[in-house]
Amino acid sequence: MWLAATEHQKKKFVQRMQQIKILSPATYEWLNEFPLEKWTMYKDGGRRSGAMTTNVSESYNDLLKKARGLPVTAMVQMTFKTLVDRFVERNSLAITILQRNMLWPLAIDKKINDYYQKAQGHTDMMTYNTGDGVFEILAFAHDGKGGNVHKVTAKCKKCSCGKWRNYHMPCSHAIKFCRLRGIEPKSYVSKFYNTKYYKQTYAETFILVGDEMYWPPTHFNLIANTEYLRTCGMQVRSRLKNDMDIVPARMARKCSVCKETGHTKARCPTRF
Repeated sequence: MWLAATEHQKKKFVQRMQQIKILSPATYEWLNEFPLEKWTMYKDGGRRSGAMTTNVSESYNDLLKKARGLPVTAMVQMTFKTLVDRFVERNSLAITILQRNMLWPLAIDKKINDYYQKAQGHTDMMTYNTGDGVFEILAFAHDGKGGNVHKVTAKCKKCSCGKWRNYHMPCSHAIKFCRLRGIEPKSYVSKFYNTKYYKQTYAETFILVGDEMYWPPTHFNLIANTEYLRTCGMQVRSRLKNDMDIVPARMARKCSVCKETGHTKARCPTRF
């Protein structure tokens, strides 16, 4: 279901849906009850720009695993501290890459370089319109994947694979077209990926919380809603389990030196 939801192309989306239909006809029928523009990138019209998570906090969940089971006050304090630490860390990183005169953050630079490598195996099929820059690019086929023909429209900054529109940077097919026409692909990357904007994202400052004695007085009283008090017995949960539900004691412990599992720092073979 997740793969079908994140597909950019009609061809791949249909293939995923057929796989779901074979594995679970009931799931296939259930998915068809919802409008495609509400849950799949193939039909969303570019409004989500590649963000398919239920909310922004999903990208922050990994930092909050240790908050599970803590008292409410401790949970709020830890959430605030982790958030501040993230901003300080990313702001320091932005300053470093600016001093190195890097155009983009490391993750963006890596993604573009990966597209450059993929573009090496693509082939120019045909040029349809030089004014609008319409080309057909044959993708490199390997391991049963690829081998598709994609339409690149340079003037509209679109490719039939959907990645150029959703990620706001030229895909491997667009990079192939740029190399054929002597155009610098980096000129098509959105300015908002620039290191300058990256630094602005994490340049916000936080107000110190301070000791509770110095907090300003409140003009309201908090009253607990007795309808939500926990009762005896096992609590029924409706959410799906994920990595946050794993008991920390059962997680595979990693060595702090080599980051491998199966031993601790005291018995790490790389220390000898």
